[in-house]
Amino acid sequence: MRSSLRLLAGAIISCGLLGLGAIPLVHGADGDSGGSAPGRTTATSPASPSGDAAGTEGALVGRARPRAGAPLALPPSPAATPGIDSDAATAARRSSPALDAPAAAGDGSPNMAHVANLDYQRRYDQAGPVGTDLELATVSGRDYAFAGTYRNGLQVIDVTDPARPQVVAVYDCAVAQGDVQVFSQGGRTLATYTADDIETETRPESGCYRELGVDPAQPYGTFIVDVTDPRAPRGLGFVPIPAGSHNQTVHPGGRYLYNSNADLTAPGVIEVIDIADPTRPRQVATLNLGPGLSSHDVTFNADGTRAYSAALTHSLVIDTSDPARPRVVGSIVDPSINIHHQADPVTVDDPLLGRRTFLVVTDELAGAAGNGVCPGGGLHVYDITGDRERLPVKVGFFAIPDTRPANDNLRCTAHVLRMYPEHKLLTIAWYSAGVRVIDISGLAGVSAGLPVDAGMREIGYYAFPDSDTWSAKTNRIAPDGSFFLFANDIARGFDVYRFRRPEGAGEAGLVGGGRWLSPEQVLAEARSRVALPVSATNAPYCLIR
Repeated sequence: MRSSLRLLAGAIISCGLLGLGAIPLVHGADGDSGGSAPGRTTATSPASPSGDAAGTEGALVGRARPRAGAPLALPPSPAATPGIDSDAATAARRSSPALDAPAAAGDGSPNMAHVANLDYQRRYDQAGPVGTDLELATVSGRDYAFAGTYRNGLQVIDVTDPARPQVVAVYDCAVAQGDVQVFSQGGRTLATYTADDIETETRPESGCYRELGVDPAQPYGTFIVDVTDPRAPRGLGFVPIPAGSHNQTVHPGGRYLYNSNADLTAPGVIEVIDIADPTRPRQVATLNLGPGLSSHDVTFNADGTRAYSAALTHSLVIDTSDPARPRVVGSIVDPSINIHHQADPVTVDDPLLGRRTFLVVTDELAGAAGNGVCPGGGLHVYDITGDRERLPVKVGFFAIPDTRPANDNLRCTAHVLRMYPEHKLLTIAWYSAGVRVIDISGLAGVSAGLPVDAGMREIGYYAFPDSDTWSAKTNRIAPDGSFFLFANDIARGFDVYRFRRPEGAGEAGLVGGGRWLSPEQVLAEARSRVALPVSATNAPYCLIR
């Protein structure tokens, strides 16, 4: 279905790159949800002061690949796991040329090091790892990463020892996108796993479809999986969504799921699904997003009273005080943004300026098509404190300092991020530019009009020549600010990095990295861009695939 929409995607990309002229930057809107039919905060967010991640334990199917120069060891054959194919990972790895020699060396800031890499077993004729989203959780005292893929299934990785990650189970589910969330419900730990409407990436003969008896004629939507025993994940239910589930977000209460189908159709919608009984999910509302396209992703605030949707052409503030009856209360239409990819709130406490809440919108320039050069799209920041949520006020824009030229097929643009408010940090994947750590402590000062150099600063990075990183997150941050960063990569699989907090401006090359622009400056730059051709080799990866 999405392949038939390439021309429309090209029109959107060209429009965004050329600039939209004198369009109001932001405007308020009101909307109501209605209807009935069969839908991100994660309950395992690591942003608590303790750094603990509430969440989710796994048959051995893979081990970490050592860093470049270290000897490579083949994993033992995997044990069979209910609902999981038991193809020998050993055989798969022996046939992988990428594992026959040490990996190419990467490049990073002095305070970041690469710790481990873990390849994924290939399934259903998939050519590479094709890692997508990931979530982190703790179950029965052990730490896990739940890593999505295209066709290779949901990887359950024990990261209790971050330097030695091990795939301990694979939920056999050959789908497109594989957006994952982990949450608690009724004493169980559950995961949701998305299947987008891409026929060529969908295999109804895989385990998840057979286990739940999903109609192969309607294979798109979201799977609900019990991962209380991470070594034996089992399907509980399936949410059928004809337009597919590109991303999905579970409300902090654990009862409602908001579906983002990311379709290039107007008017856009968010499907709201009641999953109180995960074996019998039912749609209870459809939120009309008004003019513009459908939601690409949704994030809830911590108490679940607000949701924020990045809806490709615009971003929305949604009142979710009653999550079964969401209502749009504000919106952002910004001609300097090409693709509204993710919209995440963050509240910053400043000892002098008080508490301010911001919305950070990532621009996935050209939908992750080959956009020619880095850094591509960046982070657009809006003040949504109090009543400003109805008329968000843009305070600035951030882009990483990587400005190298690239070939036509390179993906280099902002992608999946995670906020850590207690530490005034965010981590983000930037496709070919690898993983980035950003200090956001300057946002309050910028919003208040103080003479602050930048609202955001890059303070750590790491990338490989073959990086194509989809997501990058951590599960806890130590009192000294150090942490392990876990990344899921299209080309590399699962990577682990070690970050050390820089010791201030005296540590050369670490503090103040990146470009911080005023709203006026970034709008002027956006209007000076030229349209990119869309071809079979550089079509928008995230948006279309």
